[in-house]
Amino acid sequence: MQSFVEFVIRNRITVLVLTALVTLALLTQLRNLSVIIDPDETLPQGHPFVAATNRVEALFGSKYTVVIAVSPRSGDVFQEPVLAKVRGITADLLAAPGVVTSSVASLAARRAKSITGADDGLSVRPLMDKVPRSAADLEALRRRLDANPVFADMIVSGDGATAAIIVEFRKADDGFTGIERTVRGLVAPYADETVDIAVAGQPLFLALLERYSGRMVFLVPLSILIIGLIHFEAFRTLQGLVLPLVTALFALIWALGLMSIARVPLDAFNATTPILILAIAAGHAVQILKRYYEEYAILRRDTALDPVEANRLAVLRSIGRIGPVMMAACLVAAGSFMSLVAFDIKTIRTFGVFSGVGVVSILIIELTFIPALRSLLPPPGLRETERQGAQTPWDRLALRMAGWMAPAGRRRILLFAAVFTAAAAGLGSQVGIDNALRTNFFAGLDTRQEDVRVNARLAGTNTLYVLIEGAADDAIKAPRVLKAMDATQRFLADDPKVGKSVSIADHVRRINRAMNGDDPSFDTIPDSGDLISQYLLLYAMSGEPGDFDSYVDYGYRNAVIAVYVKDEDSAYVEGLIGRLRAFVGDRFGPDVRVSIGGNVTAMIALTEVMVRGQIEKIAVIASIVFLISSILFRSLWIGLLILVPLVMTVLASLGLMQVAGIPLNVATSVTLALAVGIGADYAIYLTYRLREHLAQGESEDEAVRNTFVSAGKAILFVATAVSGGYAVLLGSYGFHIHIWIAVLIGTAMLISSLSAMTVFPALLLTVRPGFVFGGAKASVRPATLGVLMLAAGLSVMAPPARAEAPTAETIARMNFAVGRVLDSGFTATFRLINGSGQERLRETRGQTKLRDNGVDSMRLTRFLAPADVKDTTILMIENSDGEDDIWIYLPALKKVRRLAAANKRDAFVGTDFSFGDIIGHKVQDWTHRVVREEAVDGQPCFVMESVPVTADVQSSSGYSRRIGWIRKDNHVTIKAQFFDEAGQLLKTFGASDVQLVDAERQRWQPMRMESRNEQTGHRTIIEMRDFKASQGIDPAVFSLRSLERLQ
Repeated sequence: MQSFVEFVIRNRITVLVLTALVTLALLTQLRNLSVIIDPDETLPQGHPFVAATNRVEALFGSKYTVVIAVSPRSGDVFQEPVLAKVRGITADLLAAPGVVTSSVASLAARRAKSITGADDGLSVRPLMDKVPRSAADLEALRRRLDANPVFADMIVSGDGATAAIIVEFRKADDGFTGIERTVRGLVAPYADETVDIAVAGQPLFLALLERYSGRMVFLVPLSILIIGLIHFEAFRTLQGLVLPLVTALFALIWALGLMSIARVPLDAFNATTPILILAIAAGHAVQILKRYYEEYAILRRDTALDPVEANRLAVLRSIGRIGPVMMAACLVAAGSFMSLVAFDIKTIRTFGVFSGVGVVSILIIELTFIPALRSLLPPPGLRETERQGAQTPWDRLALRMAGWMAPAGRRRILLFAAVFTAAAAGLGSQVGIDNALRTNFFAGLDTRQEDVRVNARLAGTNTLYVLIEGAADDAIKAPRVLKAMDATQRFLADDPKVGKSVSIADHVRRINRAMNGDDPSFDTIPDSGDLISQYLLLYAMSGEPGDFDSYVDYGYRNAVIAVYVKDEDSAYVEGLIGRLRAFVGDRFGPDVRVSIGGNVTAMIALTEVMVRGQIEKIAVIASIVFLISSILFRSLWIGLLILVPLVMTVLASLGLMQVAGIPLNVATSVTLALAVGIGADYAIYLTYRLREHLAQGESEDEAVRNTFVSAGKAILFVATAVSGGYAVLLGSYGFHIHIWIAVLIGTAMLISSLSAMTVFPALLLTVRPGFVFGGAKASVRPATLGVLMLAAGLSVMAPPARAEAPTAETIARMNFAVGRVLDSGFTATFRLINGSGQERLRETRGQTKLRDNGVDSMRLTRFLAPADVKDTTILMIENSDGEDDIWIYLPALKKVRRLAAANKRDAFVGTDFSFGDIIGHKVQDWTHRVVREEAVDGQPCFVMESVPVTADVQSSSGYSRRIGWIRKDNHVTIKAQFFDEAGQLLKTFGASDVQLVDAERQRWQPMRMESRNEQTGHRTIIEMRDFKASQGIDPAVFSLRSLERLQ
C-alpha cells in the first residue's frame, strides 16, 4: 500500500488531471439519468399472485386505471346538468393523449350497452346515446340501468348518487404526473358548486410518489451542507470541511454517471441513496483525515522535518496505515450491497448495484485523488495543529466510553446488551408488514381523501382478479365454466367488503333473460353451449367487437372475474383469498386452470416475499461480512464479533418500527439493508486501531484509550454526519417514506456506533482473538480481498395539380350506385383480429337483392363456420321510410327472433364494419365536397369529405365526418377515414381486388375489404369469392316465412 501511495504522490498532477477528466466525463452523463416510477419493479415477478396479475393485465388491460366520480351535491345523477358533465368528461377523455380509448367506461361511453328484451327479440343499445332532457327520458335511462345490474356501482352507484368515468392510460413520457395533470386539467372546467368531482386510482398515488421523490433535488444539497457543518464542528479546519465533501461529491458523480451510462434508472425507493453515498464517503474521509492529523502532529513533534516534508510523509503514513483498513471496510460494504442483485425485487437489486458502485468509487477516489490533492495543499498551520490537539467534547465522550472497558464495566455492558437485544427481538418479531401504496402518504392529503370518497361511493378502488384459463379456444363458452363463474360471483357477493364482481357470465345471463321476454326465471346460464355461442353472436349484431374485451379474450379461451374490494388490509385479503380458494376447489373442472391476482394480491405477494426475503437479505449480507472479515483478520471469532453490532442494529430498528407503527415495506427494508451494509465499518476500524496500538507495545488500558480517542472519535463523527445527512428527510411533509428512512437511519447510526464502541470492544477484550492480542498478521492482501469481495457479491410527397372533375354531389351519387347490383350471391370469410393479433374466422354464405324502389336492399347471411354458430341465419330488410327489420334464426333454439331496428352505426354481424358501411350512406343525408385529388396504389382518386346534414344523421351513422378516396375510373371507394362524434379518428378503410361484376350496368365490387378501429386496434377483413351478380334470385328467399322454414 505504501509503495502505491508513493507512486500516487510522485505523479499527483497526472492523478488529479485524470480524476478530474473522469469526473467531468461522468458528470456530463447525468443528463441521461432518470427517475422511473414503475410499480412492477417493487413486486416479486416470480410470485403466483404477481404472475396472475401480469397475465390479466396483458389479456384484458386495466393496468393504469383512473376513476372519476361525479356526485351532485343535491339529488341524484339523473339530472340533465350532471349527465351533461359526464358526457363532456367522457368526450374529452376520448380526445386526450395517452388514453386507451377502448377502455373508457361511463354512461356516455360506446361500450356501455343496455341489453333489453321484448316478447320476440333482443335490443342492444347504448345506455345514453345523448343527454336526456325530459323527465320521461331521464326515467327511461334509470330503467335501462335497473335492467342491467352489471353497471350498478361501476358507472353509477347503487343509490344513484354518483356517476363514474373509468379510463385506462398508457404510461406517459412525462410519467404519472403527466397522467394526473391530464385528468385534473380535463375535469377542472366541469367542477363547480353543484357537484363534487373526485379522482382516484393507482396513477394518482404514483404521481405523488414522483413528486415527492423529486424533492431530493433540494434535499441532497441540504444534506451536503449539514454533513459539511458537522465535519467542520468536528475538525474546526477548512480541510475538515472541504476534503470529505470532495470525496463525497466525486463518488456521487461517479456512481450516478456510471448508472446513467448503463441506463439503469433510479426509482422512488432508491432516490435517497445519494445521501447514503455522501455519508459513507464522508465517513471514510473522516477516518483518513483524522489519522492524517495524528501522523502530522507526531512528525512535527518527534522529528526535525520541515512542514512540507512532514505533510508529505503524513499523507503517506496515514494512507499506508489506514488505507488497508478502509479497503477492507469498503469491500465488505460493496460486497454486501452487491449481493442484493440476487433478489427478485428489482428496486432492491437497483439499490444494491447503485450502492455498491458508489462504495467502490469512494475507495478509488480516497486512495488516489485525495492523497494527491492533500500532498499539494499547504501543511496545517500552528493554530490548526493546536486545535486538533485540544480536547473537545468528542474526546471526553470517547474517553468516558473507554473507561467502561474495565472488567466490571464490560460485564454490565454485556448484560445490558443481552437484555436490550432480547427486548428488541421480541418487539421486532411483531412488526407489521404493509406494502399498500396509499400508506406511504399522509392520510390528510387530498389524494388520499379523494380515494376514500370514491371507494365509499362506488364498488371499490381495490381489485382482485380470478383468472380462468381454458385448454382450448371457446372453453369459456362451456355452460359448466360459466356456471362456475356465476357461482363464484354469488359466493363473493356474500362478503360485505366486496363491492362488486363482474364477468362475461353477467352478460350471458342478461342476454338469456332478454331473449326470453325479460322473464326473471331465465336470469341464468343456459345449458346449451351452442345457444351461448349464438347468443354472443346475436349480441355482436348490434354491439361492437370490443364490448367484452375487459372480461374475455378473443378466442374465449381465457376469462376474468374482476372483483372490487373496499378494504386492502392484508389480514382481510388473506382471509378472502383462503375462502375463495376453498370455494373454487375443482368446481371449474380439471381442464380449466384458476388463479388469483389483482393489486390487493400483489401486496400480499410482496408481504410474503418480504418476510422471507428480509431474513434472507440480512443473512446474505451478514454472511458476506463474516466471510470477508474472517479472511481479513484470520479469525472466525472476529468475523462473528463484527456481526454483533449489525444484529443489534437490525433488531433495534425492527423494535422501533413496532413501537412507532412503522411498517416493514420495500422502503424500510432497503433502509435496514443499508444500515447493515455500513455498520461493519465501525468495528473494522476499531479492531485495526486497537491491534496497532497493542503492537506498538502500549498497555491494554492505554491502547483502549488511544483507540477510542482516535478511531472511536471518528466513529462518532461519522455516525453523527450520517444521521444529520438523513435528518433532512424529516422535513418531507406528507411522505412517510422519507420520514421513516430518516428515523430508521438515525436509530441505526446510534445503535451501530454505540454497540461498536461498547458491546463489540467488550466482547473483543473478553474473547481476546489472536489477531488482535497475539500479534498475528493478516494473510490476505487487500487486492486479493477485492477479488473475493467481487466474487461474493456477483455470485449471489407534392400533391398533383387538380384537373376538371364532376361535382362532389355527382361523384357521391355515382359512388353510392356503383356497388348496388340487382342481386348477388357469394361466399365470404370474415377475419376478425383484435389489437393483440388474436384472430377469429367466420365463414358465411350471403345473398342480396335490391328492392323495387332501387334504393333499399335485402340481405341474407348464413353462417357456415365455426361449428357453434353454424346455420345461424340473419335476414335484414332495409326500409327508407321507417325502421329496418332484422331477424335472426338461432339453431340451438330452433326459433326466429327479431332484433331491434338497427342504426346505421351498429356493427354488421359483429365486425368493424357498420351497417351503414356495408349498405352505403344515402347521398342526400350528407354534404359533400372534393378537397383534393391524389393517387392511391397508382389509381387516381377524388378525395371527398362528407359531413352529416343533421344531428340525427350524425347520431344514426356515428360519424361526424367521412373522407373517402374514390377512384376516378369506376367510382369505387378504395380508402376512407371515419371520424366519431367527438371529431376523433375512429376507423380507417381499405379495399382492393376491385372487380367488374355487372358489365351491363357497370357495377363494381371489391373482393377484399378491411376496416380498422383506430381507437381499439381491432380490425376486420372481409374476403369474397364466388361472387355472382344479377342472377335473378327469387325475392321469396328474403321473406320471414323463408326464414321460419328453417325452424
